[in-house]
Amino acid sequence: MPQFFNDRSVVPALEAVGVSHADALDYAIVGCVELSTQGNNLGWSDAAMFNLNKVLELTLTGGVDLLTGEQLGPDFGRLTGFATWSDFESAFARMIDHYLDRMITACEVVERAHAEVLPTAFLSAVVDDCLTTGTDVTAGGATYDLSGIQMIQVASLADSLGALRKLVFDEGRISRERLLDALRADFVGYEVEQALLLHQAPKYGNDIADVDELGRQWAGYVAGRLATRTNLRGGRYHTGMYTVSAHVPMGQNVGASPDGRKARTPLADGGLSPVYGRDLAGPTAVLQSVARLPNEYTSNGGLLNLKFLPEFFDSEANIATFAQFLRAFVALEVPHVQFNVVRREDLIAAKADPDRYRSLTVRVAGYTAYFTELAGDLQDEIIARTTHGL
Repeated sequence: MPQFFNDRSVVPALEAVGVSHADALDYAIVGCVELSTQGNNLGWSDAAMFNLNKVLELTLTGGVDLLTGEQLGPDFGRLTGFATWSDFESAFARMIDHYLDRMITACEVVERAHAEVLPTAFLSAVVDDCLTTGTDVTAGGATYDLSGIQMIQVASLADSLGALRKLVFDEGRISRERLLDALRADFVGYEVEQALLLHQAPKYGNDIADVDELGRQWAGYVAGRLATRTNLRGGRYHTGMYTVSAHVPMGQNVGASPDGRKARTPLADGGLSPVYGRDLAGPTAVLQSVARLPNEYTSNGGLLNLKFLPEFFDSEANIATFAQFLRAFVALEVPHVQFNVVRREDLIAAKADPDRYRSLTVRVAGYTAYFTELAGDLQDEIIARTTHGL
């Protein structure tokens, strides 16, 4: 299952977080999607994962957790009290700021513990400039001391914000009170409202500028806030959009959302990928939507998953079409894409009879795994991803 990186986007993304032009030119891809430089960098690429969709939930409810009913966060107002879209956006920004501050405090505790309890002499010996300054890499001895924060999940967030703005604030087809009641009830008894949210609002991944812009706006807000902060090692915070497989457990901690998603179900996979089943305009439209997210927002890495049917590659004409698709990916400067080429029916059969499919491998989100060894809920999420074909 191949993956592709778009080298042209790497240099400005690294320069955006303070890496020199010369070092950015001599980049390396660490693991699968994280950008790094060789031999002079301690880049904690997964310092934290920031669940924007949970922050949205708490903004709509006045800080009340939809899953437990507990007052989990501060009360900056609630959906029923936001008279305008601007009022909502102000509260959402305040909630993001509140949890970014708490996240950074937690990151600093972890950094301090590493420096004081878990110094790494061998790693320090091979990273510039630790030996020159006599400083352990965990205490800030490296030339670059980055901390990467994953924004989870911009596609799900954009869909929710697009539905909220269109159907509640602009058109009034769903009242504020009715939507909040529907979210509390996990759409039980509110199936009509759920259908409107799912099918009558724009969705990220279909080359619809308005909803894509909402994702860009709030990813940019988070990236901008983090750009003003430094970690304990004196380095920059920067942002990425990939989850590995955390979109499944993270979704389990988010209540029903304004995009029509049920409580505890997965968020969008990958990081740049649309919510599965909602990208209805084909893979090229997906690329157009992803390209609206500036690469500076994924200087810590971004990940796009796509799934194709094996039959798509049965003819020279289709292979030529796929080659054109890859050229579009490069021309749009999308930072990363990886593919699964597999039938949905085969995945279902593998889940039901794992002994017959022990050798079946799939790309999950930045790594390859044996499908039958994955957790059942992650298997279901991979099965549900949109499949592109003839």
